[in-house]
Amino acid sequence: MRARNPLYIMAKPPPPVQAQITALQRNDPSRGADLLHATLVSLFDLHYAPPEWLSAVIAALDSFDAPAFPLAFDRIENHKAVTLRTRAPLTGARALQAALIRHLLERKAPMMLGTTPEPHVTINYRGDRLGSQKIAPIAWTVDSIALVESIVGKTTHIEHGRWPLRADAGLR
Repeated sequence: MRARNPLYIMAKPPPPVQAQITALQRNDPSRGADLLHATLVSLFDLHYAPPEWLSAVIAALDSFDAPAFPLAFDRIENHKAVTLRTRAPLTGARALQAALIRHLLERKAPMMLGTTPEPHVTINYRGDRLGSQKIAPIAWTVDSIALVESIVGKTTHIEHGRWPLRADAGLR
């Protein structure tokens, strides 16, 4: 079964960071800056899911509480797609991913996939065969998470909700 409407929890870069990314020579200019994101959790395909699953995830995220965290990428890599990555440990992102999975499981929210991919930003889905290169770091503080449905083949994202993260990281 091919994915049609996968649902993700994403970190979306703010407009100034989107501008930095879209200025990269290896970025695909045909995709809108509003589509740039780092996937934190892959949940399930809404096309095949029972209708109540979306509301269950939204209800679970309504009580999610976690600190904001920095996200920075200092490399462009090409595998099947061209992505922004880093070799540095993404401690904050990985901690948030673990907290999200734990929170969703505790609330019995549906997660057919429940995967936590290594955070990265895809800048060209076609790939360019140019290999890897170091770049000046592109960074932002992830201060909210978004529940996003991706419409496969339509270069469209539908945001089903956004939740703020605490600005007081480390104070609790």
